Amino acid sequence: MKPSILSATNLQKTSSPCLGSQRPSAINTPRVLTTNDQGSFRYTKAFGDDTADIADTDAVHWIASLTKFVTTIAVMQCVEKGQLDLDSDIGKVLPEWQDPQILTGFNEKDEPIFRPATKAITLRQVVFILRPYGMAYVFMHPLLTRYQQLQGERPLIQQTVKESYHPFLLFEPGKRWLYSPSLDWAGVAVERVTSMKLGEYMKRHIFDVVSANDITFHLDQREDLRARKAKNWQRVGQSLEEEKNPVMPNPVAEGQGGGGLYATVNEMLKIYHGVLTEKLLRPETIKIMFQPQLENNVGLDKPDEYPVFVRNAIWNAVPSDVSVSFGLGGLVNIAAVPERRGVNSLTWSGIPNCYWVSQSVLNEMKVLAHSWVNLVDRY
Repeated sequence: MKPSILSATNLQKTSSPCLGSQRPSAINTPRVLTTNDQGSFRYTKAFGDDTADIADTDAVHWIASLTKFVTTIAVMQCVEKGQLDLDSDIGKVLPEWQDPQILTGFNEKDEPIFRPATKAITLRQVVFILRPYGMAYVFMHPLLTRYQQLQGERPLIQQTVKESYHPFLLFEPGKRWLYSPSLDWAGVAVERVTSMKLGEYMKRHIFDVVSANDITFHLDQREDLRARKAKNWQRVGQSLEEEKNPVMPNPVAEGQGGGGLYATVNEMLKIYHGVLTEKLLRPETIKIMFQPQLENNVGLDKPDEYPVFVRNAIWNAVPSDVSVSFGLGGLVNIAAVPERRGVNSLTWSGIPNCYWVSQSVLNEMKVLAHSWVNLVDRY
């Protein structure tokens, strides 16, 4: 089999333009890390030539939406224990979503117009199919963009989930898929049924189980990790500059399950491998995670309708002619991607160009962490 998209050859080729003379100074050097675990094989590599910055695989990255898979593990554990029910009304655990409202437009005074949804939102729709039920991120839909503009300027991510994300829908539950912060709300559900903070739950039931220590929601409380934090970079012309206004606030009041974790690549690999080796979830749960779950494919059937950065974030190098769905925790390619990944591989990404791909049949997991906050550039 030829090298995958996360191969050393491809990574070095893609990174080289930003490691050369075009960057404004030697300090403006991003780091690329990739780890592959397939049976007894393990490959780890850090790219970069600036010794003034972290240049090894112990660098701590903001992993953004890679957090979603960890939150999915937490929720699945709660389901296995009977603390959460897949097909119950999520409003029983999250009263914020009881009797959900749908935003349909605005009147002549720019006041939002809502109508009640005819269906309740189930936990299965919220958590396990990852965002198919009417929620959306602000940048994913013009109605939400307009609503946000009318609220005045504010950061995309606030201190808490309730402050960050509006508790209303854009269409009926299950009608179509749209990328949204539902996993942030799923993390809140874990907190409600366990009476634990999300970070505390993850530490006890996920991180400690696989000996993953270099991972946290609260970087301000971990001086050892702050010292190894990789800088985030943004493209300016043909070069890179350090990110001036980070997307994720630090410190934060609570752990946000959709994108709040900081971790090393090595620690993330332990978590993914803990799933594949059945340390974190039961075999029957893992099997379901890699199976398509969507009732319909609307929202994932026309990738060319999305802007480039959204398409890169969702499809993760799966060609547009390959049908996809969602499993429990990530995108699933329904057909094999020749020379890249097998059928029903699970994958997702994060805005700083972080990626993971898992092929359960091959017991293989690949992780890439980067610090370019720009999904137009993609591996």
